[in-house]
Amino acid sequence: MKLSRERAEQLALEYVNKDKNHNFKLELIEVEVSKISPKYWAATFEVRTSEGDILEGPLLILVDDDFEKAMSLDEAVESHMADRE
Repeated sequence: MKLSRERAEQLALEYVNKDKNHNFKLELIEVEVSKISPKYWAATFEVRTSEGDILEGPLLILVDDDFEKAMSLDEAVESHMADRE
């Protein structure tokens, strides 16, 4: 892995904070090498209401180690499919 865990965390936080919503907050749980593909770091977030209650299950953000780019799981799948074509 070229990126450090700290840099992957920073990129994931920048990604989720770019469209910040005041009705909920994202709380970082963990950053680890993805079990989906070792080319990604996986940042897991809890989605919480402004009162602190968990709103929905964990949100997974992937950070591409080669391109130093954070993306949603859907964006990663789309990118992977486009690369295959």
